Amino acid sequence: MLNDRYGRSVPAAELVRNFAHWREIGVQEPLLVTHHGRETHIFMGLDHFRTMTVSRSEAATGPDLLSRLPAWIHQGLILCRADYTIGHVNQAALAMTRRWDRHLEGLPLWEALPELTESLTQSHIRHSMISGEGSAADIPSPFRENCWIRFETFPFPEGVALLLSDITDDVQRNRLADAKASLMQALRVHGGIGHLKVSSRGYIEFADDMFCAMVGLPLDRLVQVSLVELADLPARPRLREELEHVLRGEGDRRIAASLLTNTGSVIPADIGIARLQGIYGSEGAILVVTRREETANSAK
Repeated sequence: MLNDRYGRSVPAAELVRNFAHWREIGVQEPLLVTHHGRETHIFMGLDHFRTMTVSRSEAATGPDLLSRLPAWIHQGLILCRADYTIGHVNQAALAMTRRWDRHLEGLPLWEALPELTESLTQSHIRHSMISGEGSAADIPSPFRENCWIRFETFPFPEGVALLLSDITDDVQRNRLADAKASLMQALRVHGGIGHLKVSSRGYIEFADDMFCAMVGLPLDRLVQVSLVELADLPARPRLREELEHVLRGEGDRRIAASLLTNTGSVIPADIGIARLQGIYGSEGAILVVTRREETANSAK
């Protein structure tokens, strides 16, 4: 007979009475065996059974992709059990904690990584273990000098997980950006120092208000003008030579030069030139310009 859910079924008594017939059918497709209308057994051919059991065995022994995840991520991962013993630690965490050649699994966390004891990180770990809440903090690395890490904790069924991310580059960029902003503000407050940026070919890409005031030209008139063309004719060869030295990476320079103004007058200036080094090579140079006051004797 037909079964709506699984296909064909056969009562146990009918299977016994006509075993040869149902055996041939069972070789072709599995049969549900019923007893008083209740399904109790499956009758199938041996080949079907072997195929099914082999497939299940292969699925059970196949690769566990989730267990490989810690090895693929670039963050450091440490899994701690409820008693604070380390259950797993990936290679990134070993590198960040300077334990490349250590076997930390099975060790108490505080013994394996004593740098975490009596610190803010210990409080985060214990809080996550007790409360079940995740937490995060950006802290100086207790494992390496001049490095910063983002330290995250979050609970999982067997204990607590620690996730470590190196954020040193981000922190340094932000700090340098703050220092640069403060330096620019100090230059504006000083009022006697101008600065500008030139491309790798020596053309002006930016000039601050002080430098624009020195030469009497607005920024839009200076952009894409060769810096050397702003110098007085006798000063141009020296300025060109020194600028090329800097752009080739042959060291920073400080020179005395004379700059032309929009009114045709010449102002003496001291210029410091520093190469602007980017990730992919030279991105030009930064120049700091101060007007040089001539002495009484030289004026005569």
